[in-house]
Amino acid sequence: MKIYALLALFCLVPLHAADVFEPEKTWVFAAGILNWEDKKLGTWPDEGRVDQVMIDALKKRGVKEDRIVFIKNADATKEALVKKFNELLAKTAEGDTLLFYYAGHGGRDQNHDERTVTLLCYDSRPKKPDSYWKVSEVFDSLDKNFKGSRVLLTADCCHSGALADEAPKRSARVSYGVLTSAHATSRSTGNWTFTQCLVDMFQGNPLLDLDNNGQVTFQEAARYCEEEMSFCEQQLSCSATSGRWRSDTVMAQASGKKAARVGERCEGEEAGTWYKVKILDAKDGKLFITWIGWERKYDCWVEPARLRPFKPTLYEGGTVVEVEWDGVWYKAKILYNRLGMHFVHYEGYPSADDEWVPVKRIRLPKK
Repeated sequence: MKIYALLALFCLVPLHAADVFEPEKTWVFAAGILNWEDKKLGTWPDEGRVDQVMIDALKKRGVKEDRIVFIKNADATKEALVKKFNELLAKTAEGDTLLFYYAGHGGRDQNHDERTVTLLCYDSRPKKPDSYWKVSEVFDSLDKNFKGSRVLLTADCCHSGALADEAPKRSARVSYGVLTSAHATSRSTGNWTFTQCLVDMFQGNPLLDLDNNGQVTFQEAARYCEEEMSFCEQQLSCSATSGRWRSDTVMAQASGKKAARVGERCEGEEAGTWYKVKILDAKDGKLFITWIGWERKYDCWVEPARLRPFKPTLYEGGTVVEVEWDGVWYKAKILYNRLGMHFVHYEGYPSADDEWVPVKRIRLPKK
């Protein structure tokens, strides 16, 4: 009888309760560097920066202002970043979550086998190697000073996927969720597309509620990032989890329900030419679209007949090709494709340099 009662009790209890992102227990360390002391580095305007929108969204979700450190531009020297990061980590407590965010330039040392990835600080310079913030150094600080249990690592820069590569190598005491704009071997766009994906996640944009159950999970956000980045920016974002960070962690409650076809990525016709578009709204049989890569002033309502599915050019795995990198064409082989992107291996180079590339950087060898 006791056994039957115990079995009945187990039947009433779910196998696991979904983990939930808790803003009230979250600390935020964010660095947004859009210009540098070294004028040879590419810069971006402060106007329209989306990292600030993300910080505002987190505050609205309930992250306390005194738990947020947001460092921008000239204030983000290597010394300042490391100092303020460690000071914030020292304030954390058991059960806390940390959100780490970086936007700027990411670098990868192609001259050494380790292929070390760094985050560029405001004062980083080639002749001062210690002025770069190594991804490994970020984790060293976490291992030493973070007292909480979960870390969400995000970065919008070239080679940002190195965060996903490093996380599983570190202390199992901390569980990691990682969302980055690119893989460790890949460069990243200068647009805010990925950071906007993070904003949409924290705000519970219904477009991220892929199963329409009223919740946005980490896994759904990761998939949305991949699809958005591959379609809009021709690059593949990166995601990973380690430890007890569950892929079904609920990051936000969806803010509503999306109408049919809203969020669909396809092609639209204009003056006989087809362009990439995304459907933003639907009403009275018409669809409101934005033209990818064009100013928002061109957004408009169209009849469904002016849209068609997007079908990217794809090369099958095993195809021998040439791939362009910094203006030079290299012999390579397609390993596989995903979402219109191709994962390639360069002939004569280590697998550590395998990367995701768009079709525009691929050509068949001349016979």
